[in-house]
Amino acid sequence: MEYVCKVGTPSGEIVEQTFVAADEGSLRATLEQQGYYLFAIRKGFALGQLRLGGRRRVSAERLLLFCQELAALLKAGLPLLQALEITLERQPDPVFRRSLNAVRDRVRSGAALSDAFAAEEDLYPPILAASLVAGERSGSLEVVLRRLAQYLRLSQTLRKKAISASVYPVLLLSVMAALVAVLLVFVIPSFQDFFDGLEIELPLVTRVLIAAGTGLADNLGPILIALAAGAAALTLWWRQKESGELRDRWLLRIPYLGTLVRMYAISQLSRTLSTLLSGGLPLVNALDVAASSVGNRSMASAVRGSTGHIREGRSLTAALESSGAMDNLSLEMVKVGEQTGALAEMLSSVAEFYDEELDNRMATLLALVEPVLLVLMAFIVAGMLLAFYLPLFQAVSATIGSR
Repeated sequence: MEYVCKVGTPSGEIVEQTFVAADEGSLRATLEQQGYYLFAIRKGFALGQLRLGGRRRVSAERLLLFCQELAALLKAGLPLLQALEITLERQPDPVFRRSLNAVRDRVRSGAALSDAFAAEEDLYPPILAASLVAGERSGSLEVVLRRLAQYLRLSQTLRKKAISASVYPVLLLSVMAALVAVLLVFVIPSFQDFFDGLEIELPLVTRVLIAAGTGLADNLGPILIALAAGAAALTLWWRQKESGELRDRWLLRIPYLGTLVRMYAISQLSRTLSTLLSGGLPLVNALDVAASSVGNRSMASAVRGSTGHIREGRSLTAALESSGAMDNLSLEMVKVGEQTGALAEMLSSVAEFYDEELDNRMATLLALVEPVLLVLMAFIVAGMLLAFYLPLFQAVSATIGSR
């Protein structure tokens, strides 16, 4: 259960924070042990948080900037607590600011930075706490933060490339769908009386278009209601936890597109695993966290299930091969990394290779999709115009023939 509490911190500040506890009694006891003074408590959400199946997560841009700032402050020799205070001074995001306040208070009370962020796990990706653990164990927190910032920057760049590549095709499809809808609902039915006055047998394509346009115009209300109901049902199904893995499994089976999705997932997995192993995290823990970073839930589940093989003493290559998540090329590169003792570096190379390959394939796909969509749009519009003019040509021909 989640509670929003107005508390007095050990430093004397009064803040509003969100805590998760089994019940109100256990939360009160925990707060007293940590030195908080409880003023008010309620169920629900704090101002500035969005409740759509959970709290609004901190954006990747905010987290990237925070990692860069904290790494720079630690490199300058500032103590961790003072560095956290400085990052808090001009933090504009209310959710992130509230969370950093809680993290700062936990660190001041003696908690490790990784534990302080782990308590706010619903706001951050799992790799953050795992990387901090690795940095604390190795004594190189600043280095791990810089590596994490680089990881976030690369992941964000790849995501932006994928989004920008899909904007133009989606825009073309939307324009084409809107154009066809306007022609069917408003333009075609208005020609019916005109065609009836020609007293000729209309071509099949014209009759089909008129029937479709008239049917849509006469039943526009029920059709819109049905579409809205279908969209609501699809949204409910989409939000079900069980449907996510099923959708992602189907996505992997789509020709060509499924290959791109798999390559992106392999890149995510390899880069995250490389970052965690470079920071000194054990392989089992690193693989479990890396699985959580994979966007495709079907592949993430398969990778997560392979951690048992690592615990049994098998190699990473054998474990990943049993999961079926990675292809032969990436498995061969991982195997070379294990045999040479440079697993983290080889995993980074795997991620870079698939990033470049993904860029090339996306560029090729985009170069093919754009002209295909334009030709398809021209074909549809030309077909509709032909359906309009064919009756006129037949009427003119019939008139000339009768003379």
